[in-house]
Amino acid sequence: MRYRAFTILVWSLMCLSAGLLALGGCTPAQYADQADRDAYRTLSAGRKLALGGERDFDVQYDPFRCGDDESNGPIRIDDKEIFIGEGPTPELTLDECLEIAFRNSRSFQTRKEQLYTGALALANTRRGWWPPLFGGALTAEAQHNREANDASTETDSVSAAFGPSLTQKLVGGGMLSVGLALDLAIELVGMNETAIGSLVEANFTQPLLRGAWRGLAYEDQYRRERDFLFSLFQYERFTQTFAVGIIENYYNVLQQRDQLQNERTNIGRLKKTLALTKNQVDAGQTRRFYLDQAEQNLLNAQIRMEANEQSYRNSLDQLKVTLGLPVEANMELQYPLALEQLNQVGPKPIPFDEAQAVEVALWTRPDVLAERADLRDAQRDVQIAADAFVPQLDVSLGVSAAGSKDSRFHRIRFDEHTRFAKVEFNYQLDQTDNRDDYRASLIALDKAHRDYAEFVDNVLLDVRRSYRALVRSRKSYELQVRNLVIAKRRDKLTFMEQKEGLASPWDVLDAAEALRLAQNGVTRQLVDYTNTRLDFLANLGMLYVDEKGRLHERSEPFKFERIGRRYPHVTAQ
Repeated sequence: MRYRAFTILVWSLMCLSAGLLALGGCTPAQYADQADRDAYRTLSAGRKLALGGERDFDVQYDPFRCGDDESNGPIRIDDKEIFIGEGPTPELTLDECLEIAFRNSRSFQTRKEQLYTGALALANTRRGWWPPLFGGALTAEAQHNREANDASTETDSVSAAFGPSLTQKLVGGGMLSVGLALDLAIELVGMNETAIGSLVEANFTQPLLRGAWRGLAYEDQYRRERDFLFSLFQYERFTQTFAVGIIENYYNVLQQRDQLQNERTNIGRLKKTLALTKNQVDAGQTRRFYLDQAEQNLLNAQIRMEANEQSYRNSLDQLKVTLGLPVEANMELQYPLALEQLNQVGPKPIPFDEAQAVEVALWTRPDVLAERADLRDAQRDVQIAADAFVPQLDVSLGVSAAGSKDSRFHRIRFDEHTRFAKVEFNYQLDQTDNRDDYRASLIALDKAHRDYAEFVDNVLLDVRRSYRALVRSRKSYELQVRNLVIAKRRDKLTFMEQKEGLASPWDVLDAAEALRLAQNGVTRQLVDYTNTRLDFLANLGMLYVDEKGRLHERSEPFKFERIGRRYPHVTAQ
């Protein structure tokens, strides 16, 4: 009989567990939805505070799919289809590549997930500050004991406890907690042996000396909140540098494609030169040496073209991986139209002079935020280490009231409550550890000052180098354009003079090589200037990325002034 009762109770507890899970909506999917709500709420508030405005954020990975059949169907982007394996080969524009990258890139998705994880972790640490931390547990136990002796005694029992609680942390170091306890114990030998008890209690503890006031208790949470705003600013800057990286890869592949086309054109010129030289050698107008030289130059150009073809294909495949596309995807870039448009625009102007660029960098670069925060934290750590010397003096207040006995346990007897007040004092006579920690914090503060001074110098150095590289790149492009004009004229003249017998085949071959190098040089310098300028603008907060990943230039740099309104130390220079 007791075994049957014990079994029934075990099954009852299992059913109770299942019922609580169902009523509480505690399926894994529902927990995930709750996590999303907390994280997105934190992200939305933080982005509004740090960046201003409203921008959607979704951590879900939603890349362009391969039609209905993901293994063989085409990937659709606007009105174009990118086939996997056999099929047409569309030419993708720069904007289309950017849109694909912001949807498909694995590294970009990883960065989004890191930001989401940081928001979720911050939402978790906020519990207990506001809103209060809800805790407690529901526990139950069913037990069967058998003692083998002359009487062969057996006992069965069931116990349960329910104890929800709320805990509120205070910036001044205090802590307030309110809890409810409900206990149930049943001896199955005799059902009359049942005990039920309940208790409501509230406790408040406040330090008066060590750890009291001055926000010391909130310091860790303060840093988490601040660093999360930093991460939002850094993520915003990451989207810009990511887009710049895609643009750089796009133009670098186009440059290799243009180099390949220049080599093909050069081979056509060399074939004409070889045929003309052969006719002149057969007519006795020039030496055999020039014919061998012309043939060697042609063979070398063909070897280069094979190497350029392989390099171009490798770079294009690498771009596919960067975009998040399968390597087997059939795609080309918009050549030569994209380079022609870039040439028509020409090198865009530099929006700052060197002095202005340095000043802007100290107000826009994300690493400046972290460095100034490190200096402030080192100063704060000295105060925290000094506080450890202060004696501990805590005051505690509490009140509790029990429920009525037996069946009226839910009726709390507040008229028979218990109150207490306690003062706790503690001071360690051996202060060696605190002494060492305090001295170490002073040393760390000195180092933080040195690190910040060195950091500022490195920022100035980096900006000056970038600015000078940008100026040099623009000037090199202008010189290369002039060089190309001369090379074209020289190639045309020497070929005409060879026909008239006024120039040797060597002159023609040398002019053809100079023209090939000049053509490659113009494209290389234009792409280099474009990429260097974008890097420069990204470092100075002069870019903006829209929802589709397209890059736009700002008229004014985007500074972290909004963050500085809440954390003034990041704007102090």
